Amino acid sequence: MSNAVYDKITDQLIAALEQGTPPWRKPWNGSVSLPRNAVSNRAYTGVNVITLWTTSYSDPRWLTFNQANQLNGTVRKGEKSTPITFYKPLDLKADQDDEETTRIPLFRYYHVFNVEQCDNLVLPPLPEHKTVDPITEAESIVAGMPNPPSIDHDGGNRAFYRPSNDSVHLPARNTFETPGEYYSTAFHELTHSTGHKSRLDRHDLEAGVSHFGSANYSKEELIAEFGSAFLCAHAGIDNTLDNSAAYIAGWLKALKGNNKLAITAASAAQKAADYVLGTES
Repeated sequence: MSNAVYDKITDQLIAALEQGTPPWRKPWNGSVSLPRNAVSNRAYTGVNVITLWTTSYSDPRWLTFNQANQLNGTVRKGEKSTPITFYKPLDLKADQDDEETTRIPLFRYYHVFNVEQCDNLVLPPLPEHKTVDPITEAESIVAGMPNPPSIDHDGGNRAFYRPSNDSVHLPARNTFETPGEYYSTAFHELTHSTGHKSRLDRHDLEAGVSHFGSANYSKEELIAEFGSAFLCAHAGIDNTLDNSAAYIAGWLKALKGNNKLAITAASAAQKAADYVLGTES
């Protein structure tokens, strides 16, 4: 994938942050929150979720220009597209007679439009949102994590994951102002815990070499931020913590220093969220 694509996606996240709105911190209000393709109804994953969250549209459905035409609709003149990425592994042979293959990543990108940017689309109505109590759903996610770390509410005024003994430490539940704050924090630390060697083995975290302020530390923190956002969206829990100026400035600095950070962190976060949910492929 070209640097221009990395730049465009990163610039979109930076623009959202500069408006004071981290796009991964959102209130769900029981709506269908994960963006999805309007034709296949398949939910997007990884950085595509974060990128599409930067927009202001309330409808979660997206499609390409050609898909809009296929649905007898049109994209309104002057509407701007949003870039999304597509990845799949590609197996290549050195020559026709060679039985061994080499697997390489194939990256492509597409430009999509929200259905609110289109006219005359022939679309089925949005599926009814399954009514599930978000707190029950969030608690079920925590309780159902495969091979979980220990979780203790002994963190005082801090929340942290300790790799040395594979343990999550949280403040007492009654010290959080809302359930959303509690579960956002718990999901953040559980995402960190997926880096343990017994799970997804993100070596930099497990080795304990990611000191505060380093590039690896920033990446691991962004993985945890994105992972928490994905899990909150799955549960329908509000995820609107800490939009302070210092918080936003920290992410602006990290993203401006590495145009691949958002994409690589979001990919790792998707794997982490899938692990916590027990849906890892």
